[in-house]
Amino acid sequence: MTHLTPLELSMYADGALNEAERAQAQAHLESCPHCQAACSALQQELRVLQGALREDPSPDREIPEFKRPISLKGFAMANIATGIVIWLTQFLWKTLFGELVMNAAAKITSIYVPDAYEIANATLLYLLMEGTAMFDTYQAYIFVCIAMFSLLGAGLMWRRARAVLGLCLIVGTAGMMITPTTAVALDLRQSEGVITIPATETINDTLLVAAETLRVEGTITGDLIAVGQSINISGDIGGNLIVFGESIEVRGAVNGSIIAGSSAFIMDDAIVGNNLWVGGERITVDNASSVKQNAVVATRRLTMDGAVGLDLYTFGESIEVRGTVGGDFDSFANQTRLLGNANIAGDLTWHSSHPEGFQQDDTTNVSGAIQAKTPPEALVPENKYLTVEFYLWEAAKLISAFIVALAILWLAPSLKSLSFGSAGESLKSAGVGLLAIISLPILGVISAITLIGLPFTFAIVIAWLAGLYLASILIGMIVGQLLISDENRQTIGLFAGLASVAIAVNIPLIGAILSFIFTVLGFGLLAQFTLRKLSAP
Repeated sequence: MTHLTPLELSMYADGALNEAERAQAQAHLESCPHCQAACSALQQELRVLQGALREDPSPDREIPEFKRPISLKGFAMANIATGIVIWLTQFLWKTLFGELVMNAAAKITSIYVPDAYEIANATLLYLLMEGTAMFDTYQAYIFVCIAMFSLLGAGLMWRRARAVLGLCLIVGTAGMMITPTTAVALDLRQSEGVITIPATETINDTLLVAAETLRVEGTITGDLIAVGQSINISGDIGGNLIVFGESIEVRGAVNGSIIAGSSAFIMDDAIVGNNLWVGGERITVDNASSVKQNAVVATRRLTMDGAVGLDLYTFGESIEVRGTVGGDFDSFANQTRLLGNANIAGDLTWHSSHPEGFQQDDTTNVSGAIQAKTPPEALVPENKYLTVEFYLWEAAKLISAFIVALAILWLAPSLKSLSFGSAGESLKSAGVGLLAIISLPILGVISAITLIGLPFTFAIVIAWLAGLYLASILIGMIVGQLLISDENRQTIGLFAGLASVAIAVNIPLIGAILSFIFTVLGFGLLAQFTLRKLSAP
């Protein structure tokens, strides 16, 4: 017996046969149990499909969101990224807390607050002594990460050209890593104890020193750059002297200039060939010391018994001069005293808010004029709203904001969809903005601690400043859409919104509060928009 074909059975079940074909198939089915079973199965399947197609989905039924399955490559990248974050967090915690904070706390035996010079010196000393090792560690770590990513990419990419590219990247990075380091064109010495340059030693180069205690008794033909707790220089320096320490004493001759920062700076029978730039808590220059050119001193207390070839500028609380000044003497201090046989060849100008802040002995000599300049009395600030400059400046800011807003909408048209939303959504956006404004600078500081994190710090600072500037502009764009919703008049609405924001932030008393609210809310909306774009597939 010849059975019906699957096509004929399917068309019979679907009712797609004509009358003659259907009658012939019907006659066959009446005498063939095999075809009857096959036809019944097809008819049952048809009824199930028809019922499924007729079934309307319930509005209460939750349709699951389609989630793109993660690939093997993405899974591997996610694990590597997680490992990097965990390692970096542990390393920073150990470096910041374990090495710096705990070591510093271990040295504190009583209630003691170090001054700014001690903190700066300790930081510079630590970076100079440990910076090279830190850089080498990060360099090796970067190489390992690049090698891992390259090997993983070469293994996951089936195309031969991409695999070869990954291997070439590994070889090139390894070649850079094993290349001999460039020779350093200076003499570098560092120690956690004492470094001494004996009188019999001559260094014909620039010397860079980082040590707890430094004693220079020999000769240095180049520059000397030193950081330490206690620095004593009795030898001759052929170039410049750049020193930062808690206690600095100079007894030799410096042919160049001196740039120094210290809690206590002493010049004892020292000669400076060029200029003296020094800042510190207490600065003393004895009568056997001299500065050939200018001297600029910023200190709480200065005792100047030596000679200055040209001009002397002082900034501090108490200034005492007993020496000779070959040019003018300008003093910005609460107390300025000319004592002993002080001799000023030029003019003397002292700036102080205290009329009794200047004293001069009879034995002193000032060849030029003596002028006393006191800060002017507080002036009543004029009303800025009555000045033309205020409105010109506000108009310039409004025009620049309008141009920036047009550029933003041209580059990112999807920003038009932003809105304040409900009160809860606005409050959430403001919270996100406040968190971002506070956390981004902190992340930048943490990133700047590491040598390889400086580019990230720069990017974070630029993003933070740009966000602060664009926040109010974004608020103006949204306000403009609320004021004028007509799409054909969007430009007018944009300008109106920006103008409304500019007027609001200049309202007396509440303008500063509104400016803060606009900045926080706009920053939050911009941060949320950026995160959505980055997380979009």
